[in-house]
Amino acid sequence: MAIGYLGPEGTFTHAAARQLCPGADLTPLGTQAQAIARVEDGTLDGAVVPVDNTVNGVVLPTWDALLSTTGTRIVADTLVQVTFDAFALSDDVVPEVVVSHPHALAQCARYVASLGVPTRAASSTAEACASLAPGEIAIAAPVCAELYPVARVATRVEDGAGATTHFGLVAREDRSTGSERWTSVFAALPARNVPGSLAALLAPVAELGCNLENIVARPVRGTSDYVFLLFVADVDAAREERLTEALGSHSTSVSLLGRLALSKPGDPQDGASSGVPVRLAGGTA
Repeated sequence: MAIGYLGPEGTFTHAAARQLCPGADLTPLGTQAQAIARVEDGTLDGAVVPVDNTVNGVVLPTWDALLSTTGTRIVADTLVQVTFDAFALSDDVVPEVVVSHPHALAQCARYVASLGVPTRAASSTAEACASLAPGEIAIAAPVCAELYPVARVATRVEDGAGATTHFGLVAREDRSTGSERWTSVFAALPARNVPGSLAALLAPVAELGCNLENIVARPVRGTSDYVFLLFVADVDAAREERLTEALGSHSTSVSLLGRLALSKPGDPQDGASSGVPVRLAGGTA
């Protein structure tokens, strides 16, 4: 089975891909849009991408990429604890520079400040390890110790413990989440851009006994309209069908972008996965 992921090797998305699709042929890609497009055109069987996290919230590039494609959706998900270790080319390094992705540097500000040296931005935490030079310390995911010729010099250097990122497996095929209930993510474009149109669109969610966990507005290019991403929890197959019909009666278009079987990031299921064998066109992992 061929699975793409937001690379390079050693990113948290790489860890999620190994967790969701053990034994698959994993291909690192540069962006979520590139990964999802390769699923849509059949080049890949699936793609693992981040969907939400406890630090920055919803990962907009992933959802924008899903909005730009047809026939793909999230079919499985997993949670990965976000923790950072510090690496160098040798364990007796004298720190001269700290290198990592800007978000990681910000999340490890106290550790960076304690070293009292300048920083260098990398395109990803994994790239920080791959490009590590003498005198530099890289801040990256713990898995980088297995993938790059580096020595671990400190562990859990993030400012706050417990951060989590939620990842989804995007595929062309639909399948059950393996759960009795889940969170369905709909994209709905209201039929009219007038006062009260959003309230009318959301009314069926409460009427069917579901919980609106989140709502995200994304502009429709070239217009003054917005498409709304609705994260609706406590959904089962019957409710999802009725919701699709109800939302459609108030929308120019409505589509299901995916199903998330797990709790939102931050709930006590860190490191869990939806636990259903991934069966896609390319085989089983």
